[in-house]
Amino acid sequence: MTKIAFFLITFALTVCAFAGGDALTACGVPQIIVDIFSFGSAGASFATILPLGEQQTGLVTAFKNGRLIADEVMPIKKLDGNELAFKYFRRNMGDAFGAQDTQVGRMSAPNVVYFGGEEIPGLAKAYGLQTPVPYEDLDQVKNKDRFVNKTIENLIDRILLDREIRVAKIVQDAANYDSSQVKTLSADEKIGAEGSNIFELIMDMMESALVRPNVLGMSSKVFYKLRTDKSVINAIWPTNNGSGVATREQIADLFEVDRIIVGQARVNTRKNPKKPDLTSCWGENIFAHYQEELSDLKEGLAWGMTAQVGERYVEVIEDKKIGLKGGEIVKAGFYQAELVTAPGAGILLKDVLKPA
Repeated sequence: MTKIAFFLITFALTVCAFAGGDALTACGVPQIIVDIFSFGSAGASFATILPLGEQQTGLVTAFKNGRLIADEVMPIKKLDGNELAFKYFRRNMGDAFGAQDTQVGRMSAPNVVYFGGEEIPGLAKAYGLQTPVPYEDLDQVKNKDRFVNKTIENLIDRILLDREIRVAKIVQDAANYDSSQVKTLSADEKIGAEGSNIFELIMDMMESALVRPNVLGMSSKVFYKLRTDKSVINAIWPTNNGSGVATREQIADLFEVDRIIVGQARVNTRKNPKKPDLTSCWGENIFAHYQEELSDLKEGLAWGMTAQVGERYVEVIEDKKIGLKGGEIVKAGFYQAELVTAPGAGILLKDVLKPA
């Protein structure tokens, strides 16, 4: 047999091998040769045990923790393509209020209007987690679909909690608002202080904003105090004695906003998980933002939003270094960038609660 013939036979066998043992058998290769060349076929060391199909990819895409509000505060806007670098438009606030001559003559063209602003470069970052699963543990799992689904759910839940903390810091940072639209409440202005009127204070701040907010947000602790505050109760029921509990819908109607967003998430600020110190992600502040439902990174007006590149990501990877038998790594995450696109379209009231 010539060297060329031997090379061609070897190449053909290798191609068939990567197509699987069935392909080799179909080629008329004896079983002993099939066993030698089937090192890359399904069920060998390259294959994973945990399932990853439409069920799992659908779960990682759709999973949402109902207690978290980051997606409501800074809505996700998906970008086309896979480029992590992008550009977004920060609108000039004055454009929304400029008086224009809209009259059009019978033979003339309408006046031209230009929407000013600044195009700013952005970069989506990778946020994700992974967890190892030894084969010793997988040998004990009867329902592997359920196991991998729960693993993915736990990973995404923790990733989203980190996003909640990240967004909460952005929202409660005074540097992300016009300085005239941030107020730290004095002792006699706080909710619950004698003679305070938080209703009028919030209304004054919202009316003085360049763009009146249509969304009002706070932590669950602040919301409880606000909905039982005397000034709020009296504004809703003028003939009341100041006692009672207002609903979320009543407060939304009172402040003339589309909705009230209440954050319930808490985070452990201690490293020791056995003795947690749980603190609200959303602090003791009140924020109000303007959001246009159809706004995106190029058009519309919103205080803030989140750019996302592609869909959420999930995969299962074999790792022979885990344990004695090896194992698999479940990995999940996404590429995002939180952006403040219109600082003038929001207000921030800091330290609104009277000390206990």
